[in-house]
Amino acid sequence: MAVRAGSNASPARHVGLVYNADKPRARHEWQRLRRWLEQRKVKVIGASKVTEAMKNADFVVAVGGDGTVLSVARQVARWGIPVLGVNVGRLGFLAATEVGAMFRTLSRVLEGEGRIEVRTLLSVTGTAAGRKFGPTLALNDCVVRSGPSGRVLQLEASIRGRPLASYAGDGLIVATPTGSTAYNLAASGPIVYPDLDALILCPVCPHSLMQRPLVLPTFEVLEVEVLKPSPDAILCIDGLVTQTLRSGDRIEVRRADQQAKLLMDPDRTYYQVLQSKLKWGGS
Repeated sequence: MAVRAGSNASPARHVGLVYNADKPRARHEWQRLRRWLEQRKVKVIGASKVTEAMKNADFVVAVGGDGTVLSVARQVARWGIPVLGVNVGRLGFLAATEVGAMFRTLSRVLEGEGRIEVRTLLSVTGTAAGRKFGPTLALNDCVVRSGPSGRVLQLEASIRGRPLASYAGDGLIVATPTGSTAYNLAASGPIVYPDLDALILCPVCPHSLMQRPLVLPTFEVLEVEVLKPSPDAILCIDGLVTQTLRSGDRIEVRRADQQAKLLMDPDRTYYQVLQSKLKWGGS
């Protein structure tokens, strides 16, 4: 399905359906959705995780919270398939709909009225203990932060091999515009409209008033190295710990070749999501 940001989806008759197995309500709503779709003669491929059989679906429905949408979107990006999130979690910032409105939203999407938003993904590679790892995709962010000791990290950031800045503090976030409202926002980073092609570099609790978030173009390639005498650090991708990093270890972050596609309610704008989920713009 070839799409552009803000475009409408085509009418759908083949849907993947994934639920978060750790949430009993997600399985319950997944079962309701499956019956509802099959009654409308939609071919459904359903499971608790993404399967190879879903690669020919018109789109995939992810029933759970934001973590479920992130996971599914990363996995199906290689197929270019949009993801529609049904929120049964706490926040549901990336979801197209809440449970109470899911049938109305799905009815419109099946008729081709859903809005597709194309989102930047990060590709993260690196070297730890002399071994290369990655690439790993991130939709929200890539974070290098202090490990169990909680001691200060010393980090060096470079752009294409040229020194950019040194950081002392709890860590460093590299976020996409999609992830600007996640850990980046909690660390006082900027909210960036998700359609913009940008990367956000945000220090976590820096030990200097001079260290502030920086918005970069996506053609840049960012390297982050853990410096002595830092204790062990951890690398988190979209909130999941993926590596332990020690002094001398480094990561490289660039825009991925793949893009994530999110199916959204055509009547709800990004600004309305900010207002309803984060109380943005309130007095």
